Amino acid sequence: MPTASRRLHLCVVSSVGGHLREVLELVPAFGAAEVRFVVNDKVNVPLPGPVEQIAHAERDLRVLWNALEAVVSFSKDRPDVLLSTGAGPIVPLAAVGKLFGCQTIYIETFGSVDQPSLTGRMMVPLADRFYYQWPSLAQYFPSGRCEGPIFVREAAAASSSADDGSIFVAVGTSQRGFDRLLRWLDELAEQGAVPTPLFAQRGHARHKPSTFPSYPFLPSDKLDQRLASARVVICHAGAGIVGTCLRLGKRPILVPRLARFGEAINDHQLMLARALSQTGQAQVVVEKAELLPAILAALSAPPAALSTTEPRLRRAVAADLRAIAAARKLLI
Repeated sequence: MPTASRRLHLCVVSSVGGHLREVLELVPAFGAAEVRFVVNDKVNVPLPGPVEQIAHAERDLRVLWNALEAVVSFSKDRPDVLLSTGAGPIVPLAAVGKLFGCQTIYIETFGSVDQPSLTGRMMVPLADRFYYQWPSLAQYFPSGRCEGPIFVREAAAASSSADDGSIFVAVGTSQRGFDRLLRWLDELAEQGAVPTPLFAQRGHARHKPSTFPSYPFLPSDKLDQRLASARVVICHAGAGIVGTCLRLGKRPILVPRLARFGEAINDHQLMLARALSQTGQAQVVVEKAELLPAILAALSAPPAALSTTEPRLRRAVAADLRAIAAARKLLI
């Protein structure tokens, strides 16, 4: 057989925040591929490859600019494979990728439970390999495959646990602030109702808590340390932060961002929160009056029984990359 001349070129396309945390769970599947990242905003996490930033489109005409950016980018460094868990940037890049002979692996976000995302719907004709993470989406993606969730608790992670007795609050990286949750907690702390220390990652919120310490953003490793060591995690119901909690064996209190408060473009976080509540993997708080009882219940609950899961989705993606590399006589 001919000797492979170069390594597979893999381009990971992602919006920042939760989608990026999702796709980073797949890094072990990349093997020896030459990896670069195309993102639509600044990132505050270390990435295993060079990063190219494109315009941040919000379902507007900047999507067309993303397509032009893709043409320029792919002309300089043509990828063999595009990989993404969403959101919007993958649509124009996958369409342009077809013109450059790229194959695309798309994974519908963990946050889509009962209804597919707009990106997922648009990616059906563009993706060469399509995965979804919740079996309830099978009716929408008959040509796709379900290999379970991207976030799994493996034996190595289950062998160690920590509990410093604190409550850690995380609101994600969305440009839309989550002031509502921080105000609720500030009021409870001021009343002396929370019997343990609070610490928060407040993101782009305008409200800065006066009763407990907070930082706008934490480096990825520090964020994971806080999540792992906290007795209780309270967070928005973004797929990335929620999935990280599940991987770390936490049963978080989820306060979904809601569209009516301008915290999100729709109520997709409510869908994920309710699904995890039904399986016993999280508590859900929608109204202010529900928050303190949820905190007290979480503080008094015994440690959750930890189980491990096989990383089936990661292994499926690794097999796809090996197959594409073999067909193109490339190394991986």
